[in-house]
Amino acid sequence: MSGPDTTRTIGTDRGQAYTLEGFIGAMVVLLAVLFALQSSVIVPTTGGLADRSVQAQIQQEAQDALIVSNHDGNLSETVRNWDGDGGFEGAAQPPAPDEDAETYSTDQFANESELGLVLKERFGENGWNYNVELHPETGKRTTLVYQGSPPSSALSASYTIALYANQTVTSEWSDAELHEVDPNQRTIKYANSGDTLLYNVVEVRVILW
Repeated sequence: MSGPDTTRTIGTDRGQAYTLEGFIGAMVVLLAVLFALQSSVIVPTTGGLADRSVQAQIQQEAQDALIVSNHDGNLSETVRNWDGDGGFEGAAQPPAPDEDAETYSTDQFANESELGLVLKERFGENGWNYNVELHPETGKRTTLVYQGSPPSSALSASYTIALYANQTVTSEWSDAELHEVDPNQRTIKYANSGDTLLYNVVEVRVILW
């Protein structure tokens, strides 16, 4: 009487072990991939930035920052925060190229305005650079925050506000109405003459990269 076929049993057990090891190995690789995907964060150097949906999300967040800061008039107050020397009160950083007025650091701008605080918390603290520019309908561009020359891939968002002649300067330097300020001390030019109430129209532009 012959005994059990131990060779077949050993071969079967070994095959099952190999199968189990392969299954466990595949699970480990799959879990590692899932963990890496879940832990990834979108930053300026992330390859996914080229995706249009990601670009649209970032631009919308910048647009929302402008809208929120304008909601209670703070954006207009920021634009009227003149220092009497053609710049903005509290600005102490070097001017942007081809400009004379000093600019804000991101920390200074966060202290001076709601827009600055939102931009710093959402973008500055997550590795983004950004410039904040004012483009009046009449007059030269003025830069509030300058962190360098943006690349061609930079994203931007903007919001347009109207300044009126009877609004006041919001800095400690003066509380005069805009049209009363000496022309040599105005940061933003008076776009109209005569008794026109509209002082100027200014596009506030945020550039991110």
